[in-house]
Amino acid sequence: MGIFLGGCQSKATTEVPNEIRIGVLNTPNDVAVARQLGYFQAAFPKQRVKFITFDSGVDANKALLAGGVDFATMGDTNGVVALAAGIPVQLCWINEICGANEALVVRKNCGIKSIHDLIGKKIATPFASTAHYSLMVALEQAGIRDQVTLLDLDTQNIVAAWQRGNIDAAYTWQPTLSQLLPESDVLVDSAALAKTGNSTGNITLVRQEFAQQQPQLTQRFIEVLNRAHQLRQTDYAKTVRAAAKQTGISVAEAKLQMNGTSWPGLSAEFSPKYLGTQVTVGQFVKEMQQTGVFMARQQTISQAPTLKQFDQFIWKGGLS
Repeated sequence: MGIFLGGCQSKATTEVPNEIRIGVLNTPNDVAVARQLGYFQAAFPKQRVKFITFDSGVDANKALLAGGVDFATMGDTNGVVALAAGIPVQLCWINEICGANEALVVRKNCGIKSIHDLIGKKIATPFASTAHYSLMVALEQAGIRDQVTLLDLDTQNIVAAWQRGNIDAAYTWQPTLSQLLPESDVLVDSAALAKTGNSTGNITLVRQEFAQQQPQLTQRFIEVLNRAHQLRQTDYAKTVRAAAKQTGISVAEAKLQMNGTSWPGLSAEFSPKYLGTQVTVGQFVKEMQQTGVFMARQQTISQAPTLKQFDQFIWKGGLS
């Protein structure tokens, strides 16, 4: 399917929807905090806010394409897929940047001390995920991309394969990572790869029609999530407790997961470091475009969007 270039522009409408539908991940992120603390309902008193949990960005993109949700959070690799597939959406927010919460781990005492030692080994990761992209970058940097066996396993099956001894290594994220760490060593994590210009993160997409017709509500949505980012800066403990309660995990587990991520916040998001400005393409956007080139080489997408198309992909209303 071709690249979406914008098409006809719908004008903002004064007709306010009765419901706002938000696709979420069951993870301790800014959306979870905002839900638990009532930020959404406070910001949208005239709307019913409906949350729909997706297990994958694939399902979230299908819902966006069908008009089943207005916003959806997913890994940035699935955002690249959305742009390449022509789904009429725009990137309006970076929820979190991946760091130590995603890592490549190997079994302890197995003789693997570096990425080069993975030659001939079996490595599992969920394909088309941020972890998959980071793994491929790490293997490519080490020059051994074609000298390992990659297995496409979801997080639950990664744990099962690990326990059976069927895999030698895995690139995955929390909380799966914590289930492997007692018996494993970390070779590299996404924080280290970000320093080489290969950042990954979770992002939120908005249906383009909704953003065009309801720019004020879209802006309000961003402000809700920014409120959660601000709370993390001022009261981290409260933020962790809220995320834990919303996602049904322990405070310790939520803290472990959140410690491995960073939340940029509104002033940083629309800056040259991340989404850019009206005249500057952000560094995170440039790295997403590089991800697209990589995914096209891997035939995950048929064609890599250009940097201009990525710049058009960003909803710039957050700059106002």
